[in-house]
Amino acid sequence: MYDLMAKLGPALTAAPMDRKRELDALWAEIDDHAARCIVAHYRADVADDIDAEVGWDELALAEAVHLNDDELRAIHPTLSVAGFLPSLHLNLADGYRRQGRFAEAADRLQTSREFDFALDGAADPTYAAGIREAQRVVGDKIAAGDRS
Repeated sequence: MYDLMAKLGPALTAAPMDRKRELDALWAEIDDHAARCIVAHYRADVADDIDAEVGWDELALAEAVHLNDDELRAIHPTLSVAGFLPSLHLNLADGYRRQGRFAEAADRLQTSREFDFALDGAADPTYAAGIREAQRVVGDKIAAGDRS
């Protein structure tokens, strides 16, 4: 595993179209599950449409199944599988909601909340608070049938 964070940093700070190109290039050169999970997670954010975004979010979650904490901590010392899962499931819940797949969105949101215990000891309390607030917002939108 190489230094993903050194390559990911410039990709994430690039202009949106450059960011997509940089993340795609990074995706093409990585082969371990931890790096693929992280890159797919960020790649979803610059997808051209909701279907592509959901596809990248599903891919990130599929890669997460193969992870362990040691692999993630090799990339960044504060990462853990349980701590990453609330965000991965939340992103997928929001994508499904925007596709109008409300039952699947509600299931994914519930799964996101089941991992909230891992946020209690988050190195960055603002990260934990942000995830919990986003869960609340997405939950409200699912309940309202809001696809926006």
